[in-house]
Amino acid sequence: MGKIDKETDKEKQRRKLALQKKYGQRITIARQGRDAFIQKDFLTATKRYNEYLSILAEKNDLEDVFALSPTMFDNKTDVTEMLLISHVYWEVARINELTPKLQKNFSKALAQFVKFTINQPYQVFNAEMLRKYNKKNKASPSAPKLNETYQQIFVQSKKCFIATLCFGSEHTTTQTLREFKLILNRSEFGLKLIELYYRISSPLTRYCERSFFTRTFLVSISKPILKILAKLFVLGKLK
Repeated sequence: MGKIDKETDKEKQRRKLALQKKYGQRITIARQGRDAFIQKDFLTATKRYNEYLSILAEKNDLEDVFALSPTMFDNKTDVTEMLLISHVYWEVARINELTPKLQKNFSKALAQFVKFTINQPYQVFNAEMLRKYNKKNKASPSAPKLNETYQQIFVQSKKCFIATLCFGSEHTTTQTLREFKLILNRSEFGLKLIELYYRISSPLTRYCERSFFTRTFLVSISKPILKILAKLFVLGKLK
């Protein structure tokens, strides 16, 4: 019995060391997948991307490469890796997009792309990448699904860039404006407004981080407007 346990411990140690080695090579593997994707060698790209995701899945004791979650990563120190993961899922989705037999993987990869995009610092960048792809491929059979995915990024996002800049993420005004966004989500016009808000507010608030004058000016202008908007929304709910 002791011998079996000892051999089991050795096996566990061997697997641990093998995983550490693979984990150290994961970025190179992902880069190989990217190179193959650019060269339209989709078979190799799929193998490399699956290998990269499998390493991350194994590290988190998962068997399914579509079960990875942003909660498994530190959104401050691992943000570069999370961006990479989101793009790997995006390119896996594109590889599977036009193959009827692979539609299940196409949908799973898109869902993971959204999961690793919403509420992240690169959210607007990923959304814009998807928007441009959708615009270029309007006639694609998967266009409706891709457009729905684009909208979901904004629907599921809890980010309110300018409101957070003015009041903080947990302030009642910010929370009220999030509720207002949920109402806007119900109409096509509302979704267009939300999209426009994200496309303008994200780079603007990033610029404010570098410019005290711009930040002060934006906050002084936006605060009263957002307060009035939040109050009008609350009054509308009470009627």
